[in-house]
Amino acid sequence: MMRFLLFSLVAGVTATLVLDLWKLATDRLRGRSGSPWGLVGRWVLGLARGRAMLDQSRTDPPSTREYAAGWIFHYAVGIAYAAMLPLFWGTGYIDAPTVWPAIIVGLVLTTFAGLCILTPAMGGGLLAEKTPNQVQRINETLQNHAVFALALYMGARSFG
Repeated sequence: MMRFLLFSLVAGVTATLVLDLWKLATDRLRGRSGSPWGLVGRWVLGLARGRAMLDQSRTDPPSTREYAAGWIFHYAVGIAYAAMLPLFWGTGYIDAPTVWPAIIVGLVLTTFAGLCILTPAMGGGLLAEKTPNQVQRINETLQNHAVFALALYMGARSFG
């Protein structure tokens, strides 16, 4: 059990950190401020109060507590995705990771979850249909999650 937990932590944190560095670089190149982890934290804290959607009427900036909740949620989700690898492909995956499970979880599942759960919950609609440029948003999501998938595989390989 301890080996499973350590694997999930190492692979998940590695993949999430690489994703964050990738996003930081690409957001700067695009002239953007970065991921809205404070608003994600606001949404997560709202879930505890029974609110499935982010309150779009609020215009105040996220609080320190909301930023912390957003970042903790972000890394916890990355660790959970890493845990899916040995859960779905068996504990042998920990000793001999292969790339396809990391792609299935790290690209396919995360992209689906992002565009069909998180984006709608944040007010962007299903498959980002309510965003200013849906095709660009989907494209960037695929790129970001491809980086996450490869980093998930690298993190899994680094554990052994």
